[in-house]
Amino acid sequence: MYPILFKIGDFTLHTYGVLIAIGFLLAIALGIKEARRVGLDPNLILDLSFYVLLAALFGSRLFHVLGNLEEFRENPLDALKFWQGGLVYYGGVIFAFLVGIWYVRKQRLNFPQMADLVAPSAAIGLAVGRLGCFSAG
Repeated sequence: MYPILFKIGDFTLHTYGVLIAIGFLLAIALGIKEARRVGLDPNLILDLSFYVLLAALFGSRLFHVLGNLEEFRENPLDALKFWQGGLVYYGGVIFAFLVGIWYVRKQRLNFPQMADLVAPSAAIGLAVGRLGCFSAG
């Protein structure tokens, strides 16, 4: 395990965060490339990615907080400090999926086509992100 890439003073760069970011950026790049290939506006993928990122952060933090309520009883505002760690993988996936469905419906896109388009992107992003989880121990 190699949870910290480097530390300078109070600034710590965690391997988990770097790999999650790389996975997300790879997923966006692949999604844009695939959207262009099938003739879909790549901006739809960028917008979807923005909403999915926010939903994944919210969902993963929410599931962590709900699973550890005792930790946050004394200082409830600590629940908002997601940068201090405490994200639950499946909470992020669930919320990202639900927001993805909402976005596809809102934009009146073809759900099976969008699912086929984003599936490889999601797989790459999740795989690299899980390497981040492994590095964190």
